[in-house]
Amino acid sequence: MAIFNKDNQRTVSSSETTIIAGGAKIDGVFNFASRLHVDGEVTGQIHSQSIITIGKNGKINGQIVAIKLIINGIFEGEAQCDSVEVLEGGTFLGKVLSKELMIEAKAHFEGESKIKEDIPKTQQITHKKAEDSK
Repeated sequence: MAIFNKDNQRTVSSSETTIIAGGAKIDGVFNFASRLHVDGEVTGQIHSQSIITIGKNGKINGQIVAIKLIINGIFEGEAQCDSVEVLEGGTFLGKVLSKELMIEAKAHFEGESKIKEDIPKTQQITHKKAEDSK
């Protein structure tokens, strides 16, 4: 179900999900405003303003930037998300930068984890002033 704003431009509903079905193999650079569920194979860069879920038979190899990443299949690469969950049976191989990392029992994590910190407002203001002076 789509939602329209005053200008009759479509906005994304939080219930919309893009699905990469099992057997599908795709590669490239992807930008999503909706949720993404992967049961096939994806290679490349994924930028999402929502949640990315890798299903039990799904595999992503590449870079992910998203609000949340849920892994029930295999992820190999680099992820920068507010929250990452590696579920039982899921595999994470690579680097993660997140505010929250949850690894369930019987999940597999091999790699590097760093805490994603918000930039303090004082640094944002200083950074903005430096940009303005250019």
